[in-house]
Amino acid sequence: MVSAAAGFLLVLVVTRLYETEVAGVFFSATSMFLILLAATTLGTDAGLGRFLLRYEKQGNGAEVPLVIRAALRPVLAASVLAAVVLLASADSLAQVLGLDDSGGAVLRALALVLPVAALNDFYLSGTRAFGRMRTTAIVDKMFRTGAQPVLAAVAYLVSGTLLALVVSWAIPYVLAGVWSYLLFRKFTRERCILPEGSPSQNYRLVRREFWVFTWPRGIARLAQIGIQRADIIIIAALMSPGDAAIYTAATRFVALGQFGTQAIGQVLQPRFTVLLTQGERIALRDVYKTSTAWSIALSWPIYIIVGCAPMIYLALFGEDYGGSNVNLVVVLMAVAMMVAVFSGPVDTLLLMSGRSSTSLINALIALGVNIALCFFLVPLWGLPGASLAWGLAVSIRCMLAYFQVRRQLAITPVGPQVGLAAGASLMAFGVPLLLLTVFNVMEPVNFLMASAMGGVVYTALLWTLRRL
Repeated sequence: MVSAAAGFLLVLVVTRLYETEVAGVFFSATSMFLILLAATTLGTDAGLGRFLLRYEKQGNGAEVPLVIRAALRPVLAASVLAAVVLLASADSLAQVLGLDDSGGAVLRALALVLPVAALNDFYLSGTRAFGRMRTTAIVDKMFRTGAQPVLAAVAYLVSGTLLALVVSWAIPYVLAGVWSYLLFRKFTRERCILPEGSPSQNYRLVRREFWVFTWPRGIARLAQIGIQRADIIIIAALMSPGDAAIYTAATRFVALGQFGTQAIGQVLQPRFTVLLTQGERIALRDVYKTSTAWSIALSWPIYIIVGCAPMIYLALFGEDYGGSNVNLVVVLMAVAMMVAVFSGPVDTLLLMSGRSSTSLINALIALGVNIALCFFLVPLWGLPGASLAWGLAVSIRCMLAYFQVRRQLAITPVGPQVGLAAGASLMAFGVPLLLLTVFNVMEPVNFLMASAMGGVVYTALLWTLRRL
């Protein structure tokens, strides 16, 4: 929750303190950085999670350093290579992306940080692979994401320039990278006590086994971050950085709603694995339906509240971030996310059932749809075209996974719990907020009162229906 709130706060600080064009260049450049970061980490988080703890539990501690070496070297090489290419092409790339004259300097600054950020992700993935989630929570979710909005505000007070803003955003990556390295080094020295003798496998075999498993996950992660960030870059290139800033602000609520569903997905991974291994299809079906109901219960209220009052939500970012077209962006995004959540943790179920290639294909299809439709719809309809492209891509991915799970496992998320959770959300929040819109009394005070009363009614409904 801290990470999602800090991400929203960062957008709020940038849009409130900096000019729209500056904010747009910042969001576009950092989106490019995050895509490159996902590409250069090569999916090693999944590979480390699969092999490190397994080798240790099997008594093959000698293989652990081999896995770390096999994973670390390509990440380091890929991140350094990407940084060099970005340094060399920063000015021309900034022109292609529609960034202003300072865009080249911004991209060069981010290029210098890219290897450190990739290593930060790698070392945190290594500690998580041994089941130590607290390190990631403290270093990344709390420190890095929490420091970025604070330093962005400090940068405005000290300088107020775009370069200062980008440097303030990058500094926490550097500090987190050093911190995570020291913690990982200490942790492995304390935990990886190698047995006498040589490893049971040679380095080449370990490396081959690791990357055969890992590379599809790397592509899937790249596709995932591409779906999340590519539209921002395309809008900056086809329209302007200012429009990219408006679009980023209009869509930031999506991450707040995803917090609950992502947490549920992480908890479900081992549970799904156990049930699938034991062949308990009835229990699997019940867990799937219950988790879908909880996902709806946690996320739908956010999407309904924002979708029913987009003008009030957008007012948080300033007067430059409103308008009927932007309101439509918010509504389309909210509807798309409600559809996606209704399918439940279906991608997690696909992965845990051994169908990672199917999940990868779904992600690539969604990414292709998103990019293709963005290039087609943005010139025609502007920001609503980008949100429609994104919404269709996300919905297609979820619907593909829904029908694949239904066909292969013969289960669906549809059930009484899901209907009750959806109905309670619509009744408690959707109905009163839509009435305010119909009677043209959607003012901030009325909105807050309706939302607060809806929260009380919603809590009472969930409590009453919890055993049904």
